[in-house]
Amino acid sequence: MRLVANGINNEFFASLMPPSGTEVDGVLAAIAYGDDKTKLLENCLTNHYRLDIWMRYDHTVPVAPSLLSRFLKNEKNNIFCKLIPDMLHAKIVWWRGHGVYIGSANLTDRAWYSNIETGIFLSEEELYESDMHLQLEEFFEKLVNLDKAFPLTQEIIDEQIEIAKLRKATRGSEQDELSKKKRSVPEWGGLNNYDKKPATDRRKEKFKAEWLETLSTIRNIASQINDFRPSWISPEIPKYWQVDQFLHAYYYNKVKQTNNTYPFEEYYQSNKSNPQGALIEMLQWWKSQPTPPSDEDHTFDVSAPAICKAFAKDKILNLNVDEFCTVLSSTHATRDHVIKLSTAKLGRPDVKSLTRGERLPLLADMLYQKQNKKGQSILELMYYVLYGGKADLMWERIYEAGKLPDYQFGHYGINSIAEVVGWALPEITPPINGRTNKALRALGYPVNVYM
Repeated sequence: MRLVANGINNEFFASLMPPSGTEVDGVLAAIAYGDDKTKLLENCLTNHYRLDIWMRYDHTVPVAPSLLSRFLKNEKNNIFCKLIPDMLHAKIVWWRGHGVYIGSANLTDRAWYSNIETGIFLSEEELYESDMHLQLEEFFEKLVNLDKAFPLTQEIIDEQIEIAKLRKATRGSEQDELSKKKRSVPEWGGLNNYDKKPATDRRKEKFKAEWLETLSTIRNIASQINDFRPSWISPEIPKYWQVDQFLHAYYYNKVKQTNNTYPFEEYYQSNKSNPQGALIEMLQWWKSQPTPPSDEDHTFDVSAPAICKAFAKDKILNLNVDEFCTVLSSTHATRDHVIKLSTAKLGRPDVKSLTRGERLPLLADMLYQKQNKKGQSILELMYYVLYGGKADLMWERIYEAGKLPDYQFGHYGINSIAEVVGWALPEITPPINGRTNKALRALGYPVNVYM
């Protein structure tokens, strides 16, 4: 956690932005006021990050029309702005996969550099340790569903330009009276008991809908995958494993750029009108590969069988810590997560850096020794997810294990759980993680990237 107070402590908002090449799953922001002199938009464009930003609308021109124009001009580059009348006063930016700023700074040159502002920056690791990511998801979900929020249009920009001119030419009460008459969106009094439905119920319903949509898409690809099987893949490899590794190869060889950016939203915009056409083109590329493009054979021959064997119904509860470590080492989402943890979190505050190979046994030991609030070990939890109910309710058990506090294990999140289930039970469900969804979205399918 960092205090951001500009010149008071020499921690500036601008220094929070992810360095070029950082893999970020999108940027969500709600900021009341803004001008066109800060670098947030530029950073998103340079790194091909999708930006969804909510800003304030009223009769005082809270956002410079020049900035609004830049937002609108870059919709084709996955920059999306919505406006909220009168009552938005938030200042929050979440770079998903990097961290979040919450504080007092608006999107203005003065707020970023010369004002005395205060805010905090929480890394993605800190968000997950505190479950703050769930609260952020709920906050932005409510903004997405807020019926008073409306999309930015050229007409709104033109209106704000006219109001700005009027305000320069008038003063006092006349200024506000005439400005209000120019606005096209009525004044809004704000929220009042916005949604009494429990947040956990809304999240569960949302997860179910997104899971089933993703599952339907993967089943469609699985029905075609054997027609495009490269010569180096055995016909005995389960279809869902083949789909996962096709998406893996596509994401890291086609979506990934030479500057280490992953513009999956740009691919989505290009392919959304014909995802089946994009799929067939990439399946043909996949079939033409004489050798595995990015070590997919290791997954088929080593990693996936290791998980399938270890998490078999008659073995999972008897795994020792080394065997459990093999499962973690064979799971893409876990390998990706462990490298982001601090050495102190892994029980080694005495060292500054550890390799992935050094980190995984530490994480395995940490998880193996713990129990969740229900008194389950990590192996008992995974037994419940895999074998504790009907196959068609697998999504519900995955949700419980990854999202509900009574079931959760810190640093073994829903991406790891949903992926490992697919390696363990490929006849029932595919491996699904964040990379799966980003690859599907890049092909043009309207899936949600976040689980």
